[in-house]
Amino acid sequence: MRGFGVVFTVIGGGTPKASDKSNFEEPTQGVAWLTPADLSKYKNKFISNGARDISLKGLHSSSAKLMPKGSVLFSSRAPIGYVAIAKNEISTNQGFKSFVFSKHISPSYAYYYLKSIRGLAESRGTGTTFKELSGAVAKKLPFKLAPLNEQIRIANKLDSLLAKVEAAQTRLDKIPTLLKRFRQSVLAAATSGELTMQWREKQNNHFKWQEYRFESLLEELRNGLSPKPNEIGIGYPILRISSVRLGIVEQTDVRFLECEDSIKDKYALKTNDLLFTRYNGSLDFVGVCGLVRNLKHKVLLYPDKLIRARLNHIAMPEYIEIYFSSPIARRNIIDCIKTTSGQKGISGKDIKGQKVNAPPIEEQKEIARRVESLFTLADSVEKQYQQARLRTDKLTQSLLAKAFRGELVPQDPNDEPAEKLLARIQVEKEKLKPKKTRKKAR
Repeated sequence: MRGFGVVFTVIGGGTPKASDKSNFEEPTQGVAWLTPADLSKYKNKFISNGARDISLKGLHSSSAKLMPKGSVLFSSRAPIGYVAIAKNEISTNQGFKSFVFSKHISPSYAYYYLKSIRGLAESRGTGTTFKELSGAVAKKLPFKLAPLNEQIRIANKLDSLLAKVEAAQTRLDKIPTLLKRFRQSVLAAATSGELTMQWREKQNNHFKWQEYRFESLLEELRNGLSPKPNEIGIGYPILRISSVRLGIVEQTDVRFLECEDSIKDKYALKTNDLLFTRYNGSLDFVGVCGLVRNLKHKVLLYPDKLIRARLNHIAMPEYIEIYFSSPIARRNIIDCIKTTSGQKGISGKDIKGQKVNAPPIEEQKEIARRVESLFTLADSVEKQYQQARLRTDKLTQSLLAKAFRGELVPQDPNDEPAEKLLARIQVEKEKLKPKKTRKKAR
């Protein structure tokens, strides 16, 4: 086991003066230049350029250095551990510690090795605002040098296996979108009558659907409390606006509010209350409806950015929650949203005026039962997806660890010993230091 500084030349980067626009060029028009942000969500092994290039002037006026094709680029801050191989000559900003080496090291081998020790590199970072890996520490990172032929065998095997893992992850990652579509289809069918069509036909009484103005289904619609809550546990628990999401009222993350008993009694929530969000920064979270199920607090209040709805005997709370979660109801709600002082919001008057398509109570109960059953199935599939995704993530690290324990590919006694390889690397290392200037940009 050798330190990176023994085998590689460790190169930092730099950024030219940002206020001087002549220091920068459009991608592929100047000197290729990377920042860690260019590697965020970047999955390919090789990279040719980032979101913008720097000019020759920018290269010469900064500490950025032009590194040869095949250099391994390793982000050393914000965050530590992004890695890619230079597809061509390239430079980076100061957020990298890159590794330049001789032809006796396989770039792919070094790339995979750095991926395998990302956790170790992160643990050695220092700093308060964000962790950073210094050049001195980067040189001391342990590097397991294998014979060149074995490096190539390991890299080729990892290419093959990890491509299969990535293909499996790509297929798995389609599942959340499919589940979202499935849930939306269930809600659409539930609120159009399609979900219970056959059930309805089997009944002696043919249930007729009716369109109601939501106001006619209400006993009460009331905005919440406006006094500012506290975080120190004094008073009664009160929900946050973020507690209400489509089809969900989360009761665990609460603040507290001191108030008189008369106020407490007026604004205390009950099981089967419906809550609508009045204001939010995003359209997707305005006017969403959630049902209070199984109160977890003896007294639970709600803030003024929420609206409480209590229904009369014509409608079931479970069905109304389903209805206001459906695609058509969400479109109607969004049409009513207005922006005031930068906040998107909806009024109680707009909510009262919503049209609700509903069958008699008996069919509402059947709809609620079927939707709950189908959503339980979707939740089960989603849980299986999460477990499978976790296993594939762990599989990548398991394969990398196995590779660098010498267990992934067979070793060949005819390969040149690593010690002889190291001696040649050290002789050639001095020849590979990058030059500060070039006659022209790539």
